[in-house]
Amino acid sequence: MNTIGHELKILIGEDDEDDYFLAKELIRESILEAKIKMDRVVTLSEVLSHLESDSYDICILDYYLGVHNGLDILKVMREKGFDVPTILLTGQGDQEIAVATMKAGASDYISKNNLSADVLGKAIRHSINLHKEEEQRRRAEKALLFQGQLFQGVSEAVSRLLTVHNHEQSIKESIAIMGNAAQVDRVYIFQDHPHKGTGRAAFSIKHYWAKEGNNEFDPDFKDLCYQRLGIVQWVKDLSMGKTVSGIVDEFPEPAGQFFKSKQIKSMILVPVKMDYIYWGFIGFADCHSLRFWNKDEEHILRTFSACIGGEFKRYQDDQAFRSIVEGTSGQTGDEFFHSLVRNLASALPMRWAVINELLDYTQSTCKVVAGWDGESLIKKYQFDVVDTPHEDVLGGMFSFYPDRVQDLFPNDPNLKKYNIQSYAGVPFFNSAMKIIGHLSVYDNRPMVDKERTISILRIFAARAGAELERKRSEETIKNMAYHDPLTGLPNRILLNDRLTVALANSKRNKNMLAVFYLDYDNFKNINDTYGHGIGDLLLQRMSELLTGCLREEDTVARLGGDEFILVFPGIHNKEDVKKLAEKINKLGSQPMHLEGQNVQGSISIGVAIYPEDGMTGKELLSSADDALYTAKREGKNRYHFASPLELLPEIK
Repeated sequence: MNTIGHELKILIGEDDEDDYFLAKELIRESILEAKIKMDRVVTLSEVLSHLESDSYDICILDYYLGVHNGLDILKVMREKGFDVPTILLTGQGDQEIAVATMKAGASDYISKNNLSADVLGKAIRHSINLHKEEEQRRRAEKALLFQGQLFQGVSEAVSRLLTVHNHEQSIKESIAIMGNAAQVDRVYIFQDHPHKGTGRAAFSIKHYWAKEGNNEFDPDFKDLCYQRLGIVQWVKDLSMGKTVSGIVDEFPEPAGQFFKSKQIKSMILVPVKMDYIYWGFIGFADCHSLRFWNKDEEHILRTFSACIGGEFKRYQDDQAFRSIVEGTSGQTGDEFFHSLVRNLASALPMRWAVINELLDYTQSTCKVVAGWDGESLIKKYQFDVVDTPHEDVLGGMFSFYPDRVQDLFPNDPNLKKYNIQSYAGVPFFNSAMKIIGHLSVYDNRPMVDKERTISILRIFAARAGAELERKRSEETIKNMAYHDPLTGLPNRILLNDRLTVALANSKRNKNMLAVFYLDYDNFKNINDTYGHGIGDLLLQRMSELLTGCLREEDTVARLGGDEFILVFPGIHNKEDVKKLAEKINKLGSQPMHLEGQNVQGSISIGVAIYPEDGMTGKELLSSADDALYTAKREGKNRYHFASPLELLPEIK
């Protein structure tokens, strides 16, 4: 049984005194694990007044409350923005009313004739838990959206670092972008240095941005000694690559009082490194809220700090490689990589420049992300690094062979094939300091300037690593946005896209399209009997079985819970649809052995056919949903067509 916490606040809308007393007693009898507070209202205006002035865990309302019915009440509640799970009680058992109220947003609908402590208690628990799950989903979507904004901010900020030639201006614009993307009030960049008086570890402000527009340096942020502020542990953690974050009220003293005097309520500090050596940190400060950062958000800020470290190093290095910066400005993804290798080879100069990605499933195989051979881009390919100069680089060290590299690595076929005499390479890392690839250059001539070559490679290896990680993260976020996390199947968003495309093709080719709406029968009982872990495994196994029934052009998607949608375009024979429904019906009836349990279930299917049952995706899904409801009503473990099969035309 799912519990609902220690306290429960319920708003009961009931104008009949006896029914109110009965509902109140049934609630007390069914909810024993929580302290319950119940308020009574008898009109719609009182419902709205109470919801405006107080917070409730659930509303239990009579379907007829004064002159208003349940549909009116739900509509007004939603228009007013009251997001409270609501159960409607009625003296009638009208199934159409039940369906209408559920579609209008009710959490549950109970006939008073069937009302009991057990029924009401289960309905309350189910409604509250369902609402909590929905809130969690919305929070996850909000977090995902915020992370997307952060990634976009990093991309735009890096673009500024690459395109704005003036160093001070590029830093100023990039931290302004990140400040807005991170939704903070201030961004500080501090550089570590010895204290002028004591020689102890200290830090001073180098760059600053404020949301309120006052970007003048605060003189108090100069030559601050970690020890005097009581934050020696901070510099230890930061120099080890760890972030430091928290609420200012909980900072060690006197640091807490110092930052509080600057109207800061919470901060996160992200280390900045140059050539993998600790340089300082970036502070993101919130002056209005107690901000907490999750690991994914910290990860993105680390990516930004890595880019800032690369910029500082670039500014200190020889201006000879400015052409590389200008050549890669404003580009991301493959365009960035192609431009980098082309300009890197030209600026050093070298005959070849290559960006290689270390494949996750092996530690000895790399893939060329982008390469330049002096005349054109190199085609992507995989290669083994064993007994090649690349092997040292993937061990975490830079590699520099100024001459006769073929003699040192006689088993490397490419060295001999292209008459390569010299080689230099450096690894690049993700924000967790894990090697994900390397940047290398080689030439037909000896290399002479080791320090400059390695320095430039390190700078742009950091950028290549950050971009590769951004690209990977972007692909991960995109996958999360369009796929169900439990089964990996397309979610509703991707389903709608594919259904739209499939319908367009069916209209153009004048053939049918079938939409199956599947629901696992009595799935709640399986969860209650075997546990949600078994329930999840069942959904995953069912997803695999359904996927195995598909052609390449078909789609199976999970809408949530135990509901699946299958889209079959290019249907020419109505009997094929029937056979397919029978096949899937049988699949759902197969016993499944899950973690030592034999789970026996069944599925019900609603089938809609384009164009007879709908001309749009929305209409087809609605028709299939209605057909599914009919299949459930007729006894489950069956399929039902929205239109009689014999009335569907054959399409040749």
